[in-house]
Parts: sequence; structure tokens; C-alpha cells
Amino acid sequence: MKLIKQFVPTLTLALLGCITGYSQNLIANGSFEDANLCTEFQKYCAPEAWVATSGQANYYFGDMAIAYDGYHYVGLTAGNVNKRGVRNFIRTQLLCGLRKGGQYSVEFYVSATNKVLDSIGVYISPNDFLYEQRNFKDIRPDYWYVRSGAAASQPSKKWQKVHFIYTATGNEAFVTIGLFKRTDYTGSIKPDFKDDYFFFLDKVSLTPVDSRERLCAEADREKVHIYNANDRHNRLEEKISYYQKNPPAPRPKLYTTRIPSVQHVDTLIIPDIYFVTASFELSKKSYELLDSFARKLTGPMDSVVVKGHTDSIGNFDYNKELSQNRAVSVKQYLMTKMASLGVNFIARGYGYQQPIASNRTSSGRKKNRRVEIFVYRRE
Repeated sequence: MKLIKQFVPTLTLALLGCITGYSQNLIANGSFEDANLCTEFQKYCAPEAWVATSGQANYYFGDMAIAYDGYHYVGLTAGNVNKRGVRNFIRTQLLCGLRKGGQYSVEFYVSATNKVLDSIGVYISPNDFLYEQRNFKDIRPDYWYVRSGAAASQPSKKWQKVHFIYTATGNEAFVTIGLFKRTDYTGSIKPDFKDDYFFFLDKVSLTPVDSRERLCAEADREKVHIYNANDRHNRLEEKISYYQKNPPAPRPKLYTTRIPSVQHVDTLIIPDIYFVTASFELSKKSYELLDSFARKLTGPMDSVVVKGHTDSIGNFDYNKELSQNRAVSVKQYLMTKMASLGVNFIARGYGYQQPIASNRTSSGRKKNRRVEIFVYRRE
């Protein structure tokens, strides 16, 4: 297993275009492809957006033949040959807060050279795990991964998919992954690096189950803030030691994900037979049609747009004016029927600029002489 001590920036940038990502992934740099330039050693020895509890540069690896996705992956200490309770956890901040009661799909891939995959835990919390005062054995993860079924028969060194659905409380800000096993592995286990044995992690995602849910508008700004946290190693250990004794002030709550309102449009097309010939005066038939349409419009509405159209007979200015006047006539009539709804009305005339059929035939010209009504509403 090759430990990457220093990465070549140009290689990292070249690989970014090949990263497979999730457009609504609430976790930044889930495949660990973006490398962090550590402030202490000016080396690319850790992934951007992720911080490990270990102050050592022993967990960031690069090998395209081994990584599940891309070039980089991380290895987290699952125990030590000589010491008990040795672990390395890795945590990241979410790009946005989660919607209370919302469901989220959490997915990642793990592998190991030893059989240490049981009891990998995912801890989703409002506070930063780095400054946690409790021992990891006293923390209950939100999810335990225990190999079972088909996964149990797979060799540990083969990448295995971990997936679960998480229901949000609305207070989440950080995600931590590591081996939360209460006891240490015993027996003859060959270490992966020095005296430590690892499990390996790649392609982490946390995405909304609801396909309508989108990242918050502040996600890009939050990502920049997360990437700007460059302290690792000794500086990080000093910061952790300080804040464990002097807990930091609660950070502002993250902006939550959003579900864009869905726009619905009610439409009505009025043929020119509902107007007096070559005029914008409404006929008796049109009143009946518009009254029926107005009665069916219920609930909140954003706006009503009325568009007038003509055929191509005659000059442009004449047709433009006729189409505008017909749209205004319909608009004014509807306003008298819907005055109490407080809806914004707009009338526009397009002349023969937006035909829906050929103007070369009488049947086509007949279709083009029309007034369209669009009622916009959001839910």
C-alpha cells in the first residue's frame, strides 16, 4: 500500500474533470479528490473539507488502481497492534442544514486488508466531533455498519457499498465516520502502516431522498469556508486541545436545503370567432367562455398573462395593435371577474410573430388568430 506523502497539484486538477459526483450531495469532496495544502508543511497531505482526529499524515492515499472512485481515498485507523483504544475518525461539515423530518440517503464504500469492517459508524451531529469531550466509546453513532448477507461473504479487501436512510432532526451540521467498536481487535493481525491497521473509505455522499430537494443557495459560499480550514497536524492538535477544555461558542445554524415551489399553469385559448370581425370587441360567446374559465380558478395565483396573436394578413403594425387590443379586452374583462383575488394581470400583443400553424392555408391562419390566457400559480 503506497502512502502519498506529497501530491502533485497539476495531477489533482487534471483529475477533477473525471470525478463522478452527486449534484445534490450535501458533502463536499466526497471522493477526496481535492487535496488540502497543509499550512504547516506546505504539502498536499490531506483531503479538502475533511479533517481527521489524528494529527499525522498517515491517512491520505492515492492510487487509481486501488481507489474506488478517482485517484484518492482515505485510510482510517481501526486499531493498533500494541495500544488499546487507538482510532482515527474523519469528519466534515455539511454544506447545508437538513430539513427536519426529511429523509437522506447516506452512501459510501469501504474496504480493508484485515477483517476490521464490522462496527464502522456514522455519527451525524450538530457539534464538531473534533472538540468532543466524551470518549468515542460513549458516543452512539446514528448508523452501525456490520457486514451481513452477500457482503459477509465478500473478501474484506474488496470495496463494499454501505447505504442507509437517515431521518433528520433539523439540527445536523457535521458527519463523522470511523470505527466505533467498543473493544479492540485481538489475535494476529498484520498492521497496514507501522503498528496501525486501517479500513479504507471512498466516495461518500449524503443526498436528499426527495428528488425535488436542492442545496441551499449558500452552499457554494459554505464550501469555500470549509475549504479554507487548512490547519492539520500540530496546529490542529493544539486547536483540539484548547477547544476540548474551552468549548467553542455554538456556530450559527446552517441554511437548510430547499424544495423549490412547483409552478402550475392553467391555460385557455380563445379563437378569433369570439371577437367581432377585425375588431377587439368581445362577442357574447366570449363572455360565457371567460365566465366559465374564471369560475374554475381557485386557490392562490401569481399572475395572469394574456397574449394576443393574429395571422399574417395585413401589415405588421396593424396586426400588432389588433393583437394587443384583443389581449387588453380579455384582461380587462377577467379583472372584473377576479378583482377580489389580487392577481397581477399582464396583456401582450405579438401580431403574427408567434404562429402555431402555417399562414399559407386558411385553416392555419384560423388557428393563428387567437388569444391565449396563462394562469401561473405555485404550490
